[in-house]
Amino acid sequence: MVEWIEVDELLDKSIGDIREMLAHEDSDSSFRTFLIENGWIADSDNDYDDDYDPADDDDYDDYDNDEVGEIGSEPLPSDEEEELAQSIADDISDGKYSIDSLVGVYNTDFIDRVSYLTE
Repeated sequence: MVEWIEVDELLDKSIGDIREMLAHEDSDSSFRTFLIENGWIADSDNDYDDDYDPADDDDYDDYDNDEVGEIGSEPLPSDEEEELAQSIADDISDGKYSIDSLVGVYNTDFIDRVSYLTE
């Protein structure tokens, strides 16, 4: 059974506040962990985080690019898009314009691919 400590504090928060708080949480955490860490429920079982390893918090930036893949390293889904991305990357490398000029014109995946090709 859950022992609520600060239920009124939680209920007074807006949905936007809760969304913002959740956005900063680790996606592998449980909602129970979130509630306990914010003091809204008591940690009666003390087993909510048996699989938690503090070393995991610092590992995110340490992933090897071979395991995760670099952003933009995969070719685009269609051959036409890939050819266009390569052509635009060549133009940017030649100094004809900057990658910033693509924002708002092309989607993020396309821009990431062009950026990767210009590295």
